[in-house]
Amino acid sequence: MISFESLDITLESRGNTIWLILSGPFNNEEVPSIDEKIKRLISDGIRSFVFDLENITMIDTDVVPMFLNLCNMIKGKSREVKLVFKNRVVHRAFSPYIHLLPIYADVNTIEKHGIINAIKKTSRSLSRKTGFRISKPLAGFLLVVLFGWFFSLLYIIHIQNVRVHEQELELQELTHRNEKTSMEVEYLRERIRPLEQLGIVREKSK
Repeated sequence: MISFESLDITLESRGNTIWLILSGPFNNEEVPSIDEKIKRLISDGIRSFVFDLENITMIDTDVVPMFLNLCNMIKGKSREVKLVFKNRVVHRAFSPYIHLLPIYADVNTIEKHGIINAIKKTSRSLSRKTGFRISKPLAGFLLVVLFGWFFSLLYIIHIQNVRVHEQELELQELTHRNEKTSMEVEYLRERIRPLEQLGIVREKSK
């Protein structure tokens, strides 16, 4: 942990993502040091950042512009950035830019949006490669179709397994009947054989 006067910043590596957890009052005097440190991490090739601001107790005027510039820089390099907070102090400071920044209430919210973010990323990739843009409603529709196709496939596989199992049971039953019939025929032959030897019953020509 590195201390900047009364502001604390903790850096954690979670998979391919760097988490910067800040707590305490964030004064204008601390902006240059924080800005330089984060830019150094960006230049080191880190591809994903999460800024956890939940424990910030006060924000000066230069702090929000710094984060806006950093987010634009990170996005400009085709990297990911997320802001995590739900406390009133930070929310009030960022309120004019709520719709411009990827803001999440907590870690669970980030995880829940993982699939949706993956779809958005694929949409952006297709847009760059093919020139076509996929809207959010269309992406949602395609997701529903994909899940419907997947569950339909599972249902068809289940039905096929049931039919195969039923056919196996029928085959076993027919095999059992055949064996039983063969045993009964052999038993009758044994009963008739003495009569054939006495000439009472003549063996039919095959």
